[in-house]
Amino acid sequence: MTRTQDRPSTALRLLTQNIRQHRPETSPGESDHWGDRAPVLVELLRAADADVVGTQEVLPSQVPVLDGALAATHLRLGIGRDGGGRGEHNLLFLRRDRFEVLDWDQFWLSEQPALMGSVGWDGHCPRIAVWARVRDRRGGGELVLAVTHLDHAGPRARERGAMIIAQRLREAADGAPVVLMGDFNAAGGDSAPWRVLRDAGFEDAHDVAVSQEGEDIGTFPDYRAPVVGGERIDWILARDVTVESYSASVPELEGRVASDHATVAAVVTTR
Repeated sequence: MTRTQDRPSTALRLLTQNIRQHRPETSPGESDHWGDRAPVLVELLRAADADVVGTQEVLPSQVPVLDGALAATHLRLGIGRDGGGRGEHNLLFLRRDRFEVLDWDQFWLSEQPALMGSVGWDGHCPRIAVWARVRDRRGGGELVLAVTHLDHAGPRARERGAMIIAQRLREAADGAPVVLMGDFNAAGGDSAPWRVLRDAGFEDAHDVAVSQEGEDIGTFPDYRAPVVGGERIDWILARDVTVESYSASVPELEGRVASDHATVAAVVTTR
């Protein structure tokens, strides 16, 4: 892994990563074993040097690894989806010396968004989104940054969840630019949640980037070789920003990878 190339000082480097939850039943040497994957994730995050990192599927036992990689430079926002520190987390990491956090919140993708642990519609489990309205100390402007993880089982939960996200982020932004990233468990370019968010004014970084780095791979290789032209279920979406570059990749360290999901990254500038 190598550090990303220098960018203009006003550009924002974004990264989203489903880190794959810690499965205690796995054994050392298996692709899914967290003890083997954790060092790869740490190196990946440090090498990326992103201003904004969104993570999904983070269990409490995995939070210290992320903090070890990012806490010195980034503020962590988000709580467990079951309330407090319990259950999976969608965490938003923001570079401390770059952003002033003006407001932030977490809500549940259900008929009761303020109810901790609530499950929506035909969803299998609680799903959440975390957002922060920030002032960029370099550019001076304000923007909203958000991370989510839509349900893997319920198509109605995914569509309705996307609707709630669009509404909440519109209210939080109040005209400011918005970036939304995460694991949407649906195909980019051809799914109900993607269309909901497109209709709400979001652009898919994959589709509108000035340049695309590396091969155009699917984002859920599941520890196998990435498929060029494969389905993209991890997205970076943006409204009122210019996407300079997009990439999806599976970084390796000594033959191991960090997750069953690809790393999705983008560089954006506000308009």
